[in-house]
Amino acid sequence: MNEEIIIEYEGITYSAEYSVSGDSLTVYLPDGTSRRTELRGLKPESAARTHLMSYIKLKV
Repeated sequence: MNEEIIIEYEGITYSAEYSVSGDSLTVYLPDGTSRRTELRGLKPESAARTHLMSYIKLKV
C-alpha cells in the first residue's frame, strides 16, 4: 500500500506517493519519474519528503 507526502511550497501544493519494500523506499514524483533510496534507519516519510522537496526546488 502506498503512502502520500504533501508539501506546500510558495503557495503551490505538491504531492508524491511512496512505498517501502524491505529497506528500500520508492518515491513516485509528480512528473511520473521515481526515485529510490535505501533507508538504513531513516524514517520513510522523512526520506520521501527530502526527495519531493528536491524535485520542487529543481522545478521552481
